[in-house]
Amino acid sequence: MAGKIHNAFDNIKANSQLKQSTKQFISEKHNGKILPARCRPALQQRFAILCIALIIVAGINGYVWIKTPVSYISIDVNPSIELALDRFDRVLYVTAYNAEGEEVIKDLHLEGKIYTYAIDTIVESQTMNIYLTEESELVFTIAAESSHESSINIGVKTSYGHSGHSSHSITADTGIVQDAHDSGLSIGKYYLYLQLIQYDNTITTDDCHNMSMSEMQGIITGHGHDTDNTDTNNGYSGNNGCSTEEHHHEGNHE
Repeated sequence: MAGKIHNAFDNIKANSQLKQSTKQFISEKHNGKILPARCRPALQQRFAILCIALIIVAGINGYVWIKTPVSYISIDVNPSIELALDRFDRVLYVTAYNAEGEEVIKDLHLEGKIYTYAIDTIVESQTMNIYLTEESELVFTIAAESSHESSINIGVKTSYGHSGHSSHSITADTGIVQDAHDSGLSIGKYYLYLQLIQYDNTITTDDCHNMSMSEMQGIITGHGHDTDNTDTNNGYSGNNGCSTEEHHHEGNHE
């Protein structure tokens, strides 16, 4: 935690004019000049204003730094839900990408919660369990900065490993995030869309809006490919040049 806070201040920047004014004031104060008494209150006031301005700039930059998402986790079955995480792995906001997803999250309050708590809350909710049948596949897709990717992968696997449902996780490059959101899809569905168009380029992102993950995977399987086969998906590059790697895990059925 201390290291993350230290990095926050490394990212704080004041504009060049403010820096130059402060340097000039300090230089005048320490170069041996004796200022007239009548000038001192004005200079002290100027220095106080500069200090306040620096504090404001630092606060704004620090707030933006903390509130900028660096990791995303999508949870897809038929409900399509995505968590955006800050640098401390806490949920900044939750987005539902279809009506089923909206129904799942409408009474959940997940902002500010650690992501593992958010995942458990979503998966264990009564509304989500309606969709977690024997035929359904629970898919977690992770797109994170390299410094967070490993720990988030472990946390996600721990969460879905004891869920009791058939599930697996996918690690996607952060390069697909903006394209996925521009298409109105979670990163999980967009990842499968990039695979689908390798076998059927007539399928559109609009088509994927109304398809469950099992349906999308079924189409790929129908073309003789298995999305759960790690060897076939490692190193895959979509049209945007990003690479993804899939890790499969089957939950224990009870």
